[in-house]
Amino acid sequence: MRHLIVFYALVLLIPSLHAFNQPSRKGSNESLLKSNVITDLSREKILSPSTRLDRYDSNIPFFIESIDDDGNNALRYPVLENVVEEKGTFTPFQQFARILPIATIGCYILLPEPFDLAVQSTWNGILSSPIAQKPLFEAEVASFGFFLWITLFSTLHLVLGPEKTKQSRLNGQMPVKPLEWAEPKNFQLWFNPLAGYLGSIWVYHLIHEKASLPIDTPTFGIVCADLFFGIWLYDLLFYSIHWAMHKTSWGPARKAHGYHHRMSNKKHSLNALETVQHSYADAFLQVAVNIIVQNISPFGVKHTLTRLLHNLFVTYLLTESHSGYDMEWMSHRIWPEFLGGSPRHDAHHHDGKVCYHQYFKYIDDHFERVPKK
Repeated sequence: MRHLIVFYALVLLIPSLHAFNQPSRKGSNESLLKSNVITDLSREKILSPSTRLDRYDSNIPFFIESIDDDGNNALRYPVLENVVEEKGTFTPFQQFARILPIATIGCYILLPEPFDLAVQSTWNGILSSPIAQKPLFEAEVASFGFFLWITLFSTLHLVLGPEKTKQSRLNGQMPVKPLEWAEPKNFQLWFNPLAGYLGSIWVYHLIHEKASLPIDTPTFGIVCADLFFGIWLYDLLFYSIHWAMHKTSWGPARKAHGYHHRMSNKKHSLNALETVQHSYADAFLQVAVNIIVQNISPFGVKHTLTRLLHNLFVTYLLTESHSGYDMEWMSHRIWPEFLGGSPRHDAHHHDGKVCYHQYFKYIDDHFERVPKK
């Protein structure tokens, strides 16, 4: 164990210390926003979001009024390019986060026992809990994940303060009514999604009996590989459904998904609550895809522990992409080569013809389904 700790320290600390010698990026979020100022919109198409997802109307602009460096009125567009292009521009924290998975794989190959024992201990603790034996346990973990992450992003402005919040928001403004769901009069904003989801899973288990929890524990390597595979597969399978809901001419399908774009005619960026604002049909498709993914594994049967972790990771990534924030610890900042994150999904909500991925970006990039600069 001592050798493992020393190895981690060397692998993780040296790159992080080296990063301190790199040129700093003072006000990186603000400068990135300013670097995307667009002053000529004569050829731009602006979405008027409604149940007709791709209808454009220049009277309802997505572009946000702001002031440029010269004191003139300008219009800012969310950051859509990779935020890190050249060597040495990652912050120390970002370098640490990028190298951590590689260091973990290296440590696991050299000394797997501590990792496997940690997984076994975690699973034994879950297995001994009476709550884990209930049929809705996995759904309840997913619901808790949504509540946790939505609360985190909804209250982030209270921690950051006005100035830092503006610098960290995609549109450079304070979030609009980020906590409206917490007001008693607006209880339906959280109750309807929660009741609809848990009720549907309850009905599903009436038809499909939930298997008993496994006694055996998977290895740490299998958990990680299965977890990444599930997140990737969910994004892949839902991509075509999401694209079809925007491209179909069938009114009911467009109307069903149109509710999720209810904030798209606003000038401000998204709030985390929008993650769970769906019509029932739209939410049903997402849950159905997730159930399919949870029953697919390259190793045979996906272990319940991996399924629980999948629910927590997926709910975080979905909430992050709807948060309207652009901060250094977010997924698109850590892995800009692969993940689109909140900038791309915010752009999608305001322009239904681009950025159909939930997390990744490779299909959108391949087919050039991205906003034109």
